[in-house]
Amino acid sequence: MSEVDGYHVEQWKLQRKDDGIKQITLVNNVKHLRRFIKWCESASIVQSGLYDKIEVPSVSREQEASQDKVTQEKAEKILEYLEVYEYATRQHALFQFLWHTGCRISGAVSLDLCDYDPQQNHVKFRDRGETGTALKNGGQGERNVTLSENVIEVLNDYIAARREEVDDKHGRQPLFTTSEGRMRRQRAYKDFVAVSRPCVYTNDCPHNREIEDCDATLKKRAYKCPSSLSLHPIRRGSITRHLKNSWPKEAVSERCDVSVGVLEKHYDARNEEEKRLGRREFTE
Repeated sequence: MSEVDGYHVEQWKLQRKDDGIKQITLVNNVKHLRRFIKWCESASIVQSGLYDKIEVPSVSREQEASQDKVTQEKAEKILEYLEVYEYATRQHALFQFLWHTGCRISGAVSLDLCDYDPQQNHVKFRDRGETGTALKNGGQGERNVTLSENVIEVLNDYIAARREEVDDKHGRQPLFTTSEGRMRRQRAYKDFVAVSRPCVYTNDCPHNREIEDCDATLKKRAYKCPSSLSLHPIRRGSITRHLKNSWPKEAVSERCDVSVGVLEKHYDARNEEEKRLGRREFTE
């Protein structure tokens, strides 16, 4: 790190652009790097003044609000595939849970078995930062969320037959687990990026690639598929689906732990006609 200077940082920024990432992703990457460099300066690990030399790229209002979302059509196709070929696996249970609740992945992986109550048809989100699973909005993000019968059925079968019976390092029993303990966000990301490729759930490629020769067919390189998506679009698509189904924004706000203002800016992906149809029942 003592050899890092402004030139290295600029080369890194150019490389990130060449990787094809979105402008808002680059902005967040640079902000994270600056925070790290600032700490390095305080510890005399890098040259003094490097933090001030790192410029954060500009981003327009349109670029700031991501347009990526899992559409209802895509979600239904993925669920159909999972129900047939990966029924009650962790991937199936987690994707259906995320799509149904619209919660953040950090909220889903924070859940313990005791937070899930199939008899009362709900799950409890609780802030437990002292044992490694803080909610984004702390205690204000705590809530009980109702689950549908089909989600409960899949979760019950996952727990009975597929869940790894392990504790995390704090002695808690996570709902979503791996053989090493509580499921991590990166593991969930890799699972969903892989199953979000159209060649997986339709056995067809919309990009006119030969599936057998495509580099993105390898799970570890699934992110190279132009149609693959990360985790956040699940939340955005789920919230949009709730709004299309005429949920009041205030109810979606409470269910998904997002303010109405942020919901309108970042999550409401309906077009103007879809918004009109959502208001029609009130005018009638």
